[in-house]
Amino acid sequence: MWKRGNICHHQISSIKYRAKKQNKTSGFTIIEVLVDFIVIALVATAIVSSFMAAEKGILMAKAKVAAVAIANEKMEDIRNLPYDSLATIHGTIYPPGEILDDEPITENNIQYNVHTTISYVDDPFDGNVAGSIPGKPQDIYPYDYKKAEVKVYKVGRPDPLATLTTNISAKAAETPTNSGILYLCVIDANNQPVVDAQATLQNPNVDPPVDMQFTTDLTGCIMVPSLPPDQHNEYHIVVTKDGYSTDMTYPRTPQNPNQLQPDIDILAQQVTNVTLTIDKVSTLNIQTADLNGVLVPNISFHLEGSKEIYFNPVTHKYSQDQQTDANGSLSLTGMEWDDYNFTILSADKYISAISPVQPVHLAPNSTLQVIIYLTDSATAPRIRSITPPTGVKGDIATLTITGENFSNEPIIKLKNATKEILGTNISVKSGTTIDVDFDLSLFDLGKYDIYIENPGGEFANQPGVFEIVAP
Repeated sequence: MWKRGNICHHQISSIKYRAKKQNKTSGFTIIEVLVDFIVIALVATAIVSSFMAAEKGILMAKAKVAAVAIANEKMEDIRNLPYDSLATIHGTIYPPGEILDDEPITENNIQYNVHTTISYVDDPFDGNVAGSIPGKPQDIYPYDYKKAEVKVYKVGRPDPLATLTTNISAKAAETPTNSGILYLCVIDANNQPVVDAQATLQNPNVDPPVDMQFTTDLTGCIMVPSLPPDQHNEYHIVVTKDGYSTDMTYPRTPQNPNQLQPDIDILAQQVTNVTLTIDKVSTLNIQTADLNGVLVPNISFHLEGSKEIYFNPVTHKYSQDQQTDANGSLSLTGMEWDDYNFTILSADKYISAISPVQPVHLAPNSTLQVIIYLTDSATAPRIRSITPPTGVKGDIATLTITGENFSNEPIIKLKNATKEILGTNISVKSGTTIDVDFDLSLFDLGKYDIYIENPGGEFANQPGVFEIVAP
């Protein structure tokens, strides 16, 4: 028999097993702790984000309420002014008033900008200043009433928090005055109206001086009435827009009095119509390379556009010296659409060919890659242009190539990476013009190079300048 207080071996084993099991199930592993921590962190983050979003929404709502109050107060001040005083300092109404175009205001530690515009409204009932309403006369006294608009912006935000607009009429009807009207329209390269183009109008030689800033409407136009007459081309206009080129009228100078787009006159009781053209700017990526396509660094050149602003003597709108970098590259941003020509300034370097051929056409809102192929030889052939740029497969195409240093017996090829065919019926004129025939039935569709080689091995190659198209 077992004595009381003794425990058998089986009972001891059972107790140890239960203890181990209890210890195993009652504790937490490191992985479990980390998972719990991550879950708690995610929940806490979500809660904090919700509170922050709610707080941000509350603050924005308070800012909007304050902005509306500011706009109402500003508009009430405008309504209490005499009609003739309703004009901003730089707005479209002459003579200018004392109302600030932009006024900074701080409310509850928030910075606001109050933007005010006041302009005349030309009611179509009696015609408009452009004379474009069928059955209505041209209204050369478009002072029917004024429109005041107040926009309140929170500094740092692009959109207004509050906008108020009202029309204000004078006690007397419109009457003829000894003043004139500017009707300005801004179009793009495709003759489409440019909305919200920023324009400035200045004339320091009238009293008080004209210094106005305004934006075009949905038609791309703006009407500025009640301007003092001036017949000495003293009204200067500049138009632009973010991401767009700039166009303007030009003053007469002692160096060149012959403007193609002169500063304007304003005549009494007449409308002066002006159209200026802007469009989105582009990027011109330029590389200088040798005849084998290896980039050549630090090449100076002159770049000139085709647009002129003065004549006799000619002054081009764009005319600048440039240079490629140590890698043989140059990127010019903010370039106006135009046709550009290149002239090499680096000593002992000559243009063999340019891809694409010059003048290089740069379209609006585009990026164009230009490669200038250089030669060290003053006697090597140089390609300037090739016409026509396309030919129909199966035809006999006659190409005219212009340039310099063409020998009387050149080798001329039309080629790509897989095929090349010699030209026939070659006719060279004065070393500057070549007429040559190619049988396009021997070629596949696509773009081809023009290769010209003089006796002795000097050559020029114009890449991808001719394209064979389907019938």
